[in-house]
Amino acid sequence: MLKYFKKTLLAAGKRIRPYMMYYGYLAAGGKEKEKILKTSTCVEFIHSFLLMHDDIVDRDDKRHGLETIHVHYENYANKKFDTQDAKHFGVSVAIIMGDTIYSIANQILFSSKFEPKLIVEAMNKLQEIVRRTAIGEMQDILMEHKKSPSEKEILKMYENKTAKYTFEGPFQLGALLAGANYSQVNDISRFAIPLGIAFQLQDDFLGIFGKEEITGKPFASDIIEGKQTIIVKRAFELSSVKQKKRLKELLGKKDITKNEIEEFIFILNSVGAVQSVSEDIDKYLKEATNLLKDADISLEVKNFLFGMISYLKKRKF
Repeated sequence: MLKYFKKTLLAAGKRIRPYMMYYGYLAAGGKEKEKILKTSTCVEFIHSFLLMHDDIVDRDDKRHGLETIHVHYENYANKKFDTQDAKHFGVSVAIIMGDTIYSIANQILFSSKFEPKLIVEAMNKLQEIVRRTAIGEMQDILMEHKKSPSEKEILKMYENKTAKYTFEGPFQLGALLAGANYSQVNDISRFAIPLGIAFQLQDDFLGIFGKEEITGKPFASDIIEGKQTIIVKRAFELSSVKQKKRLKELLGKKDITKNEIEEFIFILNSVGAVQSVSEDIDKYLKEATNLLKDADISLEVKNFLFGMISYLKKRKF
């Protein structure tokens, strides 16, 4: 069954987390590039494990243009077995496979060739990353059922679910394996939180405006799923009473039509929510840039991270 997981692992994806771990190692003065390259794969396995469970929570059918694990094995059960509950089979396989991949991720780090003390510190950090991401996921679930979460609550969820998990955590993991202490680790990674929030705000745009061939998910998936994102929150704040009522009717509507999706998007644009959040993205990227300029890290690492910021500025929705 891991053959299909391998296919999903090697499908489209940005591989941001292993890069962040690798350059975090270099940022803290690490020299053994081959060793950290191999070890940094652990965070991509962590990512895959979390996505398998996240796809179940979000009821997603596709990921990177492929069937999600639980959907693939639901279809597998329908073809191979005489079963009345193929859906449960698919979900069960995805949960267990996710747990298996999580154990592999830990084993990659635990069996790496770094000093035992450094491995223990990195293992501790890795568990913290997973725990914070789980908290962010729970916050995300609560947001979907809460009538009106505050922008502060949504941003805190973004910090836990994306910024610390995708940018800060992997970067700090690499730095710890290079022998940096916690003070040094925190100092050289200050840019990561604003960078991660900017990344998530752009993902919010992708979840509404992104084309399926780019995102690998259905068009306007966040509207269909009823996601409480910053752009949605901003739209409610800026819209009229009539527009608020319509947004509420359409967000998360089970049988929403293409015309209704276009109506929702029209309101987002017309009230200025899109422009407002675009300005926020620029603000967070500028903050990350300024913090990175002041960071005590090598030019090689800075150039990579400045390149990532440049990519995010030009990222297509």
